[in-house]
Amino acid sequence: MSNSSSQDFGIPVLTEVIQTPPRVAPVAEDSKEADDAIHAHAAETSTSPAAHQPIDGWLDEEWSRLEQKVSERVLTQLLERIEPVLEQRIKDNLAQVMQLAAEGIKQDLHQTLAEAISDAVAQEVDKLHFSNK
Repeated sequence: MSNSSSQDFGIPVLTEVIQTPPRVAPVAEDSKEADDAIHAHAAETSTSPAAHQPIDGWLDEEWSRLEQKVSERVLTQLLERIEPVLEQRIKDNLAQVMQLAAEGIKQDLHQTLAEAISDAVAQEVDKLHFSNK
């Protein structure tokens, strides 16, 4: 399989500390700009052997943007997974409802036709009965 000499040294192991980006100095107006700044800073710090720096210095706006971005990504991923399941359940339930509705309409139509035919036959019998007299 794989030996220790062929390991990918770009993948962190459990004993390594992964550096987090410190506070980005300029607060970007656009969330894309904020993402780009965070990613650029993360790329810089991941390549340099600097000490672990906490991100306690982040502004509330930066935390809010990060929270919003993570929420959007999680929601998108969940919707991608849930949507096919919901569609299938809706199709199944609609099929059941349509089947019940079709059966109800069929029974009503049979009853209505039976009554109409019975009335028509009774009228014709009455006509024949009175015309013979």
